[in-house]
Amino acid sequence: MLNQDNCLWPCTYSYMKRLSVIIILFAVVIVNGTAESQENRKIELNAQGILARVDKIFEYPRGQLRGLMKHIRPDGTASTINFTGYVSEEDFLFTFSSRDRGDQLKVLYNLGGEDIWVYNIHALKLFHKLGIDRYDEILSTNFTFTDMSNADLQSNYTATISGDALVKGLDAWKLILKPIAKGGEYGMLTLYVTKDRFIPLRIDYHDRDKAIFKFMTVVKVKENDTRIVPLRYDMMNIRQGTVTIVNFSDFEEGATFDKSIFRSEKLGE
Repeated sequence: MLNQDNCLWPCTYSYMKRLSVIIILFAVVIVNGTAESQENRKIELNAQGILARVDKIFEYPRGQLRGLMKHIRPDGTASTINFTGYVSEEDFLFTFSSRDRGDQLKVLYNLGGEDIWVYNIHALKLFHKLGIDRYDEILSTNFTFTDMSNADLQSNYTATISGDALVKGLDAWKLILKPIAKGGEYGMLTLYVTKDRFIPLRIDYHDRDKAIFKFMTVVKVKENDTRIVPLRYDMMNIRQGTVTIVNFSDFEEGATFDKSIFRSEKLGE
């Protein structure tokens, strides 16, 4: 009924109209939120996919490899460490030596680099590197035992694409990697990867306060029909002003060896 004091129909109509507008706006918010969530999920999946390709490039070729580490100090003095590696699908063993001291360390990586054993040849002591000890420096260089482990980034970090970058004149993705397990020396990593072939160019290492304290650049790679293999890494410690250069000089992918060398109890023999 209509009257001057009680306009039931117009009031009801006005109320329904406002309610319809609110429902439409709410539906738009939900749709947009769902679309945004799906887009974020898509980006995360793409970032993890990029990590999988980067892990593949970082893999050591199976067989025997040789190389050297050159550690350069701020005063210009340097020390050189030679290393030999034996690599299988899931395990690899490195022996580090110098001209002055001979063989110094044996470093065994099991389970794809996740399990680390270190045998000090001069001290005749075996150490199982767990937790924070995994971040100890290798013979006072800028590389830690974790850095040389080649443990999958995809398994240990969650990645997001934070934007574009230009690195060495190449178009690259910038990825932020946050550790899945807390308590390590690295609060997070920033990874730069080429857009066309997903070749890693640089990794920035952040401390627990998210400040960059060192970075590694991939200086040289070797390409063949089947894969891309990094040949040289430069690791600079910003706080110390030191640079460690790792060069892989020789690969014997057909080399064979006794798989018992990948047992920790055999390191002292």
